[in-house]
Amino acid sequence: MSHKKKNIDSAINSSSKSKFWWFYVVLIIIVIANVIILFFYFNQRSQTVETKKEHPLLNPIRHIVDKKDMIVNVQSLREEINSIYANNPYISIYFEFLNTGSNIVVNKDAEFFPASLSKLPLAMTVVKKIERGEWKWENELVLMPTDKDDRFGELYKKPVGTKISIEELIREILINSDNTAYTMILRNLEPDEFENTQKNLGLDSFFSNEGKISAKNYTVILRSLYNSSYLEIENSEKLIKFMSESNTNEFLSQGLPKNIVFSHKVGISNEKDVYLDAGIVYLPNRPYFLIVMVNTNDEKKAQQEMKLISEKIYNYVANFKNEY
Repeated sequence: MSHKKKNIDSAINSSSKSKFWWFYVVLIIIVIANVIILFFYFNQRSQTVETKKEHPLLNPIRHIVDKKDMIVNVQSLREEINSIYANNPYISIYFEFLNTGSNIVVNKDAEFFPASLSKLPLAMTVVKKIERGEWKWENELVLMPTDKDDRFGELYKKPVGTKISIEELIREILINSDNTAYTMILRNLEPDEFENTQKNLGLDSFFSNEGKISAKNYTVILRSLYNSSYLEIENSEKLIKFMSESNTNEFLSQGLPKNIVFSHKVGISNEKDVYLDAGIVYLPNRPYFLIVMVNTNDEKKAQQEMKLISEKIYNYVANFKNEY
C-alpha cells in the first residue's frame, strides 16, 4: 500500500471517528436535557400533588394558576360597560374570566335569533355520533340539489352528486359557516338527534318558544367544549381548533391582537337584523368567554360596537394587576 493511500485511509478514519464523536456528544446532550426536563416536570407535579393533599378543599385550578392570573375584581370594567350599554336593549353582552368565574352580563334577559350559532351544537351532535361508532370522520355524504345554499360558504358551487367527508363538512361549518354543509349534515341526522344534544347540554330550557337565546345562556355550549364535559378530549380540542381558524373576523376579532387565539362562531341574519359573535379568547394564562349579540340593520354599526367592547375587555384583562 502506497504512503499516499495510507494517508487517505487515515484521513477517512479520522473523519469518521470525528463524526461519531460529535454524534455521541449530541446524543449525550439530548439525554441530559431530557433528564433535566423530566426532573423539573415530575418535581413540579409532585409539588402540585403535595399541595393538593395539603389543601384538599380548594379548587384544583388554584394549584396550577398563578395568583396574579386569578382576576376577581372586574367592577370598574363592569361599571364602564354598563354605563355605555345597560340602557340599550339591542345589545347583550356576556364576559366571564375563566380562572375565577368573575363575569359581566349586560341585558341578560335579551334574547336573539341564533342564526349560525346553531351550527356549533349541530357539529357537536355529529361528533357525538362518531364517538358512539355510528359514523366515522372519513365517511362521505352526497351533495343533493336541495342542499345548496349560497348565502354562506362555497360548497354550493360543487356539482350535485359530489361526495364530501364528514370531517370536511364540519370544518366548513365551523371555519366558513357553510350553509350547504349544514344542510347536508342536518338532512342525514335523525330528527331527534340534534334535539337530544340540546337537551344533554341543558339548552332545551334556554331556547325560548321563538327559537331565541341569550348571550349568557350560549356559554353552556362553549363551556362544554372548553371543559370537554360532553365530547371526548381530542374531539373537543378538534372543534375548538376549527373555530380558531374562522374566516369571519369582522366583529370581536377586530378588538384583539393578531397573535391572540380566538376560537369563535359568528352568526349573521340580515332577515332578522342580528349580528352575533361568541367565543373563547385564549389570552395566555388568562382565558375568557366573550359573547356579544347585536340587533340592528346596520352591519357596520354592529362591527364597531363589537370592536369597542372586545378592545375594552381585552385591555382590562391583559393589563390587570393584582394588588392584594
